[in-house]
This record gives sequence, structure tokens and C-alpha cells, in this order.
Amino acid sequence: MPSSSTKIYWPIGLTREMPGRTGQGAMLETLLGDYARSVVSPGTAVTIGWMQKTTSLLSSTFLGMLNDVYVIGDILQAQREGFDAAMIGPHWDPGLYGAREAASIPVAGPLEAAVMLAQTLGRRFAVLTVHEGYVPMIERNLRLYGCEARAIAHRPVRRFGMTYENIVAALDGKSDAFLEEFTKTARECIADGADVIIAGGQLFGPVFQRYRYFAVPNTGVPVVEVAACGLKMAETLVALKRNIGLTKSEHPNAPFRTPPADALQQARTTFGVG
Repeated sequence: MPSSSTKIYWPIGLTREMPGRTGQGAMLETLLGDYARSVVSPGTAVTIGWMQKTTSLLSSTFLGMLNDVYVIGDILQAQREGFDAAMIGPHWDPGLYGAREAASIPVAGPLEAAVMLAQTLGRRFAVLTVHEGYVPMIERNLRLYGCEARAIAHRPVRRFGMTYENIVAALDGKSDAFLEEFTKTARECIADGADVIIAGGQLFGPVFQRYRYFAVPNTGVPVVEVAACGLKMAETLVALKRNIGLTKSEHPNAPFRTPPADALQQARTTFGVG
């Protein structure tokens, strides 16, 4: 990494109250901040961003889309404040392509980054997620990223028995039920041909780090944690931009070509998201 400092914005996609999930948002912010610092290089600062309001039901296509608009707005604000890159928070990359188009700074997706990395570690991967409603969203993104053929053929994305209560209990050292449920479903994926497991959940990193859970026990199968992959991808994109001038394509046919700034601002003002 270059000697100059790097600032990465990590929008969680929810309010700190985390409605319908857990009231431990403040604790999770501290733990995620510590985790991020352990992942990125010295000189890189990661800021965790909470929303002022959220639709909360992110498994809904429509409500999730509304939420994405405000997440992208937060990323554009971070860009104006001098951040060098952003990483979409929710693990299935909601709003990634819209944010990547609208922003001029690099925007990384944790799922996209994890899937790219997983293909260098093994032959077939599977993704474990926290909600049945996220399964079709992740499956769609695997097709969009062109990675579907490298996933296991049978149910490549699966929900495991996670609750926010057992995440908090694991972080407090009171219970390992979270890891037991994760391991159970991971072993089922391994039986179906997976030799890499992607852990779909932006809150998982501190749990895995606390228990040094980096592979499915007694299998040799690595566990790829999405937030770490997304943060390192964002950091790498900043370094490549600074050192060799590498940026997103602005070709007329490119999917991430930046829209005119005045048109973007006018639309955001018109629709009340400016």
C-alpha cells in the first residue's frame, strides 16, 4: 500500500438500533471497528456508517431498493467528505452496481470480492446466509457475476440456523451455538461438493476471529468471511488507482459509467434524497 493514508466508508445499511434484529448496535459497531482495523493495512482507516432511517426489511425487493437509494446517498456524501473508497455493508451486495455507477471513488461488494477470492482457494464454493429471503438474491448475483458454474450444483446458497441472540452470545463468550449451526450447514454443503465455504454476514468477522474459526473443523475447508474480502478489495482498488491510475470504465457501453454530476444532483433533489 502507498504511504499516504486511506479512508474507507463501510455503510451497514441499517440504523444503529437495528430494528427487528438486536439492540446491541453500539457494541457491534465497536467490535466491527476493531475487526476492520485488524484486516486492513496500517494507515487505512475504516468508518462504519449507520443510516438515519431504514426500511429494515431488506429481503423485500421493493423495500430493499428504497433502502439502497439512501445507502448510495450516504456513499456519495462520504465521497464529498474525502473518503477514498466504500464497501457496501450487507453481504449480498444490495445497491452495489448503482453505487459503483454513481460514485467516482471505488465501491467494493463483500459478496463479489469473496466469490472472486473463493475461486482461487478451491474448486467449488457454497454460500451460507442468515435469511431465507436472501437466498434468491445471492443466487441472482452469482449469475450476474458469472460465477455460478464455480458454485456447487445443488443449493449453492443456504440459510443456516442463526439468530442475532446467538451472535451476541458468541461475542460475549456465553455460547457457541452460532458456530455449531454454521458448522452443521457447512458440512452439508461439503457433502454436496463444496471445498470452500463463504460466510454470508457482515457481522460474522468478530465471532470468527474470537474463536479462531477460519476453517470448518476437521475438513480442511476454508471459511471466507465476506467483510474482510470487501475491505481488502476496496483498499486494493485505492492503491491501484493511486499507483497506476486504474479506474472504472467510462466507455459509453460500460455499466458503471458515471452519470453527469448535474443530472445526478437534480434527480436526487427532485426525489428528496439529495
